[in-house]
Amino acid sequence: MVKDMLGVADIAVMFNVEPKTVSMWRLRYSDFPEPDVTIGGMAGWDPGRAEELRVWESRRPGQGRRAMLAEHVQETLRRTFIFRFMRPNDLTSAPIDFPGIEYDGGRLADGMQAKAAEHLIGALRDQGCEIVFQDPATDAAQAMQRVLWDRWSAAEVGENEFIGQLFDDHGRIYHGCTAFDAAAYTLLRLAALGGEIRSVLGSSGQGMARRPS
Repeated sequence: MVKDMLGVADIAVMFNVEPKTVSMWRLRYSDFPEPDVTIGGMAGWDPGRAEELRVWESRRPGQGRRAMLAEHVQETLRRTFIFRFMRPNDLTSAPIDFPGIEYDGGRLADGMQAKAAEHLIGALRDQGCEIVFQDPATDAAQAMQRVLWDRWSAAEVGENEFIGQLFDDHGRIYHGCTAFDAAAYTLLRLAALGGEIRSVLGSSGQGMARRPS
């Protein structure tokens, strides 16, 4: 008899969160319980380990004050996308716009992806947020550019997660995505790179990524 296993979606239901949140936990926290099987990129946990998962979640890093700070960071990032990166008074499909951006024949001019990444980092810094990485030598601008414009794999961000370009070469967000999605995917992809966005007030001494020059 084939035993039914708990998948990411089942664990998400268990804790009343979205599946992408569980995938982010797996990427961000090295002590998240390892799956018992992985078939075709899909992870599965023995149902008998449900209590182990509940205990882990009850002790999860980020509870209490840090959880409140994390919610603040995601909301700050969402608003930054809306008001400092995209066009708040236009359609979501409109190309990104900020001081100094240049287009050539409707496409982002050379160097504009890097400039956009630096602009987004600076806009977050203006609001009291920094990007930190487990490796302090990580270049924040290069990481952000990858987050925004590279394709990803399920192995990097988790099964059933969005793996396409968040923004295309015309500066438009992926069709159907919103600023809320952009914030969630950005945090998920940064976590896959060993990084996160933190409120400066909530920083705990981990090395900060190098600022773009």
